[in-house]
Amino acid sequence: MKIVLAGSRRLPSGTAPRALLHFLIRLPTDTQLLIRRAATGVLGPFERDVEVVADILGLHLEYRQPNPAETPGRASVFARDIEMVAEADLILVFLSPEDAESGYSGTYHLFEKALDDQRPVYGWLVYDDGKTDRWGEYDPDNLHGGMIWEGGLP
Repeated sequence: MKIVLAGSRRLPSGTAPRALLHFLIRLPTDTQLLIRRAATGVLGPFERDVEVVADILGLHLEYRQPNPAETPGRASVFARDIEMVAEADLILVFLSPEDAESGYSGTYHLFEKALDDQRPVYGWLVYDDGKTDRWGEYDPDNLHGGMIWEGGLP
């Protein structure tokens, strides 16, 4: 199973691990987690959190970077996200309340692309104190709902 994990750059470091742990702890160890990485190779705070949690649980991470040589400028980021969505069995996004309100961010775009591609996607708002609220989802056959909601997120 391939799962895309994407989090907003606006999420303070350390706010997503609790939500991630509740979900990731139930995954089979052969699950591949696809996470975004900047063209420069730098990980954002969310991605660093994913790296730590995945390492603790022994899950495999696969980093995806934009390729500006192939698609110039900001379009390379969108192309990377579209490719990730196309490969994924499931997409999980973690947004800041500001991203959800404005409807504009790379993470929001990834959520929209999952909807466009009719891929199972679940989204959460993550607040500064680490609490989460379910924000939206698309999983018409509820293939992943039991895996995600069993035990619930905090």
